[in-house]
Amino acid sequence: MSNDLAPLAPMPVHNNTDDPLWLALWSAYEPVITALRRIPLVTNVESGNMFAITAELTDGSYLWISSVEDLPMDPAVLEGFQVKRLHDDNPNIDEVFYDSTDSGEQSEHGSNVVPLIQAITAFVTERRLAPRVIDLISVRFQGVTAQRQPLSKLLHGPLADNDAAIKEYGNAVRAMAEKGWTCVHAQGGTDWPLTVWELNGEVATIYLSSTGQVIV
Repeated sequence: MSNDLAPLAPMPVHNNTDDPLWLALWSAYEPVITALRRIPLVTNVESGNMFAITAELTDGSYLWISSVEDLPMDPAVLEGFQVKRLHDDNPNIDEVFYDSTDSGEQSEHGSNVVPLIQAITAFVTERRLAPRVIDLISVRFQGVTAQRQPLSKLLHGPLADNDAAIKEYGNAVRAMAEKGWTCVHAQGGTDWPLTVWELNGEVATIYLSSTGQVIV
C-alpha cells in the first residue's frame, strides 16, 4: 500500500500546541514533521531554549533533529540537518547518524528533506525503533439479485491478523456452498482470494478487502 495512505502518528500531548512560537516552528518544518509522522513517529518541536524537531522511538530514546546549531525559524536559511539519537536516562545512547551540514558526512544533501527522511526511515527500521503499521483486512460480499438490484455487505472485520481474515473468508465461502451457490470463478490464491458465485440468476462475489491501516 502507498505510504501516502499510511496513518499519521498522533500529535504530541503537551500544553504548548497553542503557543505562537511552537506553532510557527511546527508550520515552518511541516514537510519534515509530516514525513516523520508517516514512519510513524510521534513528532514534536522544541521551542524553548533550543529549537529542534524531536521524534519518539519505541525503546524510550528519541531523535533530535537540528542543524549547525538550532533550527532557524526560516527553513530558507537552513544549513543542513544533523540527526542524533538520544536517551534522557541512558547517556550511552548518544549517536549522530545523519549530518548534512557543511562539515557532515552527508553534506552533499544540504537541506534536502528527501535523503533526510530516507536515512531516518532506514535507521529506525533496521533497529526496530518505530511502531509497526498493520494492514486491516475485511471479508466482504458484493452481488446482484436476479432483479438486478445491488447487494453489499461486510461479513467480517476489519481484522488486523491476515491468518484470521483468511480463516473467516474460508468460513464465508463454505457457507455459500452449503446454501447451494456454485463457484464459477476463483482467483488470488491464499494472498488476496476472491470467488464469484451463482445461484438462480443471482451473482455474488466474496473477497478480502484492504480497509486501511493501524499503528501498533
